[in-house]
Amino acid sequence: MVKQVSLLTMKTIYDEKNLKGKTIFLRADLNSSLIEGRVVISPRIREHAKTIYLLSEEGAKTIVLSHQGRPGDHNFVSLDRHAKLIKKLIGKDVKFFKWDENYVEEIKKLKDGEILLLDNVRMQPEELENKTPEEHAKDKFIMELAPLGKMFVQDALSVCHRSQASVTGFASHMPSFVGPCLKKDLDALAKLKEVEDHKLVVLGGAKVEDSIPLLKCMLDQKMASQACVGGLFGELFLVAKGVKFGKKEAFFEEKGFMELIPKIKEILTSHGDKITLPVDLAILNGNGRRKKIKVGELPSEFDTFDIGWDTIELFKEKIKESEITIFNGPMGRYESSKFRLGTKKILECIAFNRTFSILGGGDTEKALKMIGLEPSDFDHVSLAGKALLQYLSGKKLPGLEVLESG
Repeated sequence: MVKQVSLLTMKTIYDEKNLKGKTIFLRADLNSSLIEGRVVISPRIREHAKTIYLLSEEGAKTIVLSHQGRPGDHNFVSLDRHAKLIKKLIGKDVKFFKWDENYVEEIKKLKDGEILLLDNVRMQPEELENKTPEEHAKDKFIMELAPLGKMFVQDALSVCHRSQASVTGFASHMPSFVGPCLKKDLDALAKLKEVEDHKLVVLGGAKVEDSIPLLKCMLDQKMASQACVGGLFGELFLVAKGVKFGKKEAFFEEKGFMELIPKIKEILTSHGDKITLPVDLAILNGNGRRKKIKVGELPSEFDTFDIGWDTIELFKEKIKESEITIFNGPMGRYESSKFRLGTKKILECIAFNRTFSILGGGDTEKALKMIGLEPSDFDHVSLAGKALLQYLSGKKLPGLEVLESG
């Protein structure tokens, strides 16, 4: 069994009774969408703003490190706009400094409770280099910053799946701690170990290559005792069982999904009795209307875009029987009002039943907005994205490992 890190082996920022006057490097994830050049106030920005406020109120000198996009992408921009958003959210001044300014001297001048946001860390060429934590600890900008700090706080599970300078480079220089946002993620995931049975994972979406190892590991390691699989992922499971889809088969071939069928068959061989698949689907018929089609009625001359009513009821029964439900990925093309039904009904069932709910995935966040649910309707909505999937897939996360050893 793959060993997962535990809060028992890591210190949280709450373990420190006195932060006043201490210079803290906080790794947050302020990465957000851009609309017409404007930064969207995302849940990530809101949550990390709370941590920044907390540290400031405790009297810490807080230096925030984050990224936005990747070099070459349209959303690879400076964090000056992010600084203004955080200032607006917390009602405190946020100093902002670019990498070509004398940020070292400015950090030295910080007074208790003051906040400084450094520019996009991915503007530092060393940030994205493929190195070990020990090698990143010797990166030029880490060596410049490290002597100025007393503590490092990792607050974003979303960046922990890669060894990057601002994620793993500080741990060997100073005591390192888990921040409030990261603690919420780890506390929720710890529930999977506390409960022996009645653990359900509901998987959908189109990121099949990520979902295959996730499902296999969760069932292998008993992190889940049952699975409901919908969306494109569920359709490929039906293909693996011999179902012919008709028109949509050309799409499966074009996207290379048929190459994944052998891996899906392996999961069915090992855990087929634990996996619930769609029994009906929704198509867009020739009149442009949503129509239900039973799996037994396939192949079809029309594409499939959602799970059907019978499948919704089947999945809902599994959710009601579960003590914990993890949801990752929509049940269909939720962006269209015609094919939002499956995702909407499954998420409503998770939200309004007794099951302890953990939601993850970028699509999930968008889907909630479209169907009228709020993150507060669930026990935990992770901001982590791919890092959450890797954690649940049993992979070791470098950003957590350095905290464990720190």
